[in-house]
Amino acid sequence: MKNIFDRMHIAGKLMTVAGLAITLLLLLGFSSVVIETRSTVGKLSDEAAIAQADAEGNQVKTDIAAFEATARAMSSALGKMHANGTHDRGVALAVLKTDLLQSKTALGSWTMILPDQWDGPDAGKSGAPGSTSNGNFTPYWVKVNGVVTQSPLNEPGAYEKPYFRRAYDSGKGAIVEPYAYDVNGKSLMMTSIAHPVRSGERVIGVAGMDMELGSISERLGALHPFGDGRVMLLSSGASWVANPDPAQLGKLYAGPGLDEVRAALASGKTKVLTDLDVNGVPTRRVIKPLTLDNLNATWALVLDIPEATVGAPARAIVWQLVLGGIVIVGAVLASLFFAARNIIGRPISGLSEAVDRLAGGEDCAIPQLARRDEIGTMARAADVFRQAAVSRAEADQRAAEEQRVVTTSIGAGLDALTRGDLTAEITTPFPAAYAALKNNFNAAIGELRRMIGAVATSAGGIRSGSLEIAQASEDLARRTEANAASLEEASAALTQIDQRLKTSATAATQTVSRADEALRTVSSGRATAGEAVAAMDRVSESAKGIDEVIEGVDKIAFQTRVLAMNAAVEAGRAGDAGRGFAVVADLVTALAMRAEEEAKRARDQLTVTQSDIVTAVDAVRRVDSTFETISGGVGEVHMLLGEMAKDNQAQSTAISQISVAVATMDQSTQQNAAMVEETSAAARNLTTEAISLNDQAARFETRGR
Repeated sequence: MKNIFDRMHIAGKLMTVAGLAITLLLLLGFSSVVIETRSTVGKLSDEAAIAQADAEGNQVKTDIAAFEATARAMSSALGKMHANGTHDRGVALAVLKTDLLQSKTALGSWTMILPDQWDGPDAGKSGAPGSTSNGNFTPYWVKVNGVVTQSPLNEPGAYEKPYFRRAYDSGKGAIVEPYAYDVNGKSLMMTSIAHPVRSGERVIGVAGMDMELGSISERLGALHPFGDGRVMLLSSGASWVANPDPAQLGKLYAGPGLDEVRAALASGKTKVLTDLDVNGVPTRRVIKPLTLDNLNATWALVLDIPEATVGAPARAIVWQLVLGGIVIVGAVLASLFFAARNIIGRPISGLSEAVDRLAGGEDCAIPQLARRDEIGTMARAADVFRQAAVSRAEADQRAAEEQRVVTTSIGAGLDALTRGDLTAEITTPFPAAYAALKNNFNAAIGELRRMIGAVATSAGGIRSGSLEIAQASEDLARRTEANAASLEEASAALTQIDQRLKTSATAATQTVSRADEALRTVSSGRATAGEAVAAMDRVSESAKGIDEVIEGVDKIAFQTRVLAMNAAVEAGRAGDAGRGFAVVADLVTALAMRAEEEAKRARDQLTVTQSDIVTAVDAVRRVDSTFETISGGVGEVHMLLGEMAKDNQAQSTAISQISVAVATMDQSTQQNAAMVEETSAAARNLTTEAISLNDQAARFETRGR
């Protein structure tokens, strides 16, 4: 390698050294930029994937939460109905059927009451609605194509199944692992959400609804983040709820990263797995846990993005940098080659040729004598050698006059050359012996004139090129500053969105508080309605007692009239002696008849009062039922507002993270702008040097007289 380098021309050596140095610097700079770009792109991709997973996860949670609220309201209604003394199994069946018909995604609604806990002993009630052969109250409504049918749950060991035990043992809402269920010959993925049925403080059973998961799976399967990604869903037991491959539905997660999936489900923290081999494709996998409120369970949203998709922007930047580096290295090497060839290579070649000719005994002009660098020193040394040789050859031949003419002419030429006048050729006739010296001198002046002209032209070209580079760098700096300003505006806009989301979350929280007050008001109204019903019942009982009293008064009046009639008969028998008794008997009879009439009027008034009391009791009970419906609706509104507040908080957090990423990009753009400014300054320095070189070349007069 050293021998090859030694055999190179100076231009080749300069190009080799400069090319290696520039290439090394570009490689170092490009490597730093590529590493930073890959890191930044990876972080931004992860943040975007997590944000999309948050959005889709919130939608899944909302779907399940709406279904859970329906199941919870159904179990609450059954518990309150039982606590209020309504133990009619037909009424309970109507509640289950109503909730099933109102839900679009429900496949079934059911309840399982512990034996002998609904309306007394179950023995002998096998024929009751929703009852098993041994009388247990376990009705199950099923909806197929909009048609609802009912049959009791007769599955052996049903009270030990997860859909009963999880909610009953914990006393809280529960969701079972998804399972396949055959409906009209079609296998559907579904799950059951159950809540305990509380009668007062006592749990008497479990009520639940069966949810069809196909719509969630289809919606997630239609999503393709980043163009070719996919979105899936795992249950708390790490089995597939949604997967593009239908054969995987209901099966346990068996792909790479199983330990990380279990850790994410256990901790509830988002995890990002990189360089996973999924069907032979390097993939980046985001695992977003979803905490299902009121169900004591955590599911997980799984988002897959091919690593090739994530790394595409970084690869594009790498290729742009490589092409730009090749262009820069080529331009610099071409400039070095041109400068080395014309400034160093050709002058040395001409000087070497002149020395060779002098060594061969030939008298010739030495070029580059006017240069003040190393080449000029060598030229002047060669010229001294040439002059010594000429002096020795002509010592005995030339006359003093010839020497004077020659030296005077050459002195004048050299003097003009010293002043930078490259047009001062020797025109004085020389003796024949010195004619060659004159010609060589004039030839040297001409060659030097052409070389300086070429140098001036090259300096002008370098100046023009450096000016274009400086202008391009300044344009790039301005565009970079504009991009930085745009990013800063985007960051400010994201900050405003974040503040508005926080304001919305605060308003939702205040609305939840107002909903709590409404619930307390409705509860107070229900208590008052209950007291009114009790008072009406007591009035009704009192009215029954008054009716018995009136009936007794009526009987007494009847007996009194009978006695008066008997007294009148006896008075008639007594004749004149009994006339006074007859008058008394008539008065008693009239009094008894009036008593009967008043008792009849009192009974009629009491009948009307009893009818009004029954009407009032029914009205109060309807008011109580309305209050119960309002309470359930306000409860659902309370829950939905809470979910809205949580969603707003999550969106605010995502916007804050995006703001940080935009701020980071803004800082990087500012740094790039500073680097472009430095490049522009370097280009301006190059322009200054080119102008200086052009000024130095302009000192020489190269135009003919």
